[in-house]
Amino acid sequence: MGAKTGTAEEGNGTNGWLTAYSDDLAVASLVEGGSSGVGSAGYVVRDLLTAPQ
Repeated sequence: MGAKTGTAEEGNGTNGWLTAYSDDLAVASLVEGGSSGVGSAGYVVRDLLTAPQ
């Protein structure tokens, strides 16, 4: 299991992103206008990785 977060400055705003993997599943999320990778995109990735299968 692992993850990488980041931000991307664009114009006057910030985009938050996060990529993560667990076993044979990988997920990426980008939130335009997000504050940070973990603070915005992290919630989306967490919900996908912990969803019942």
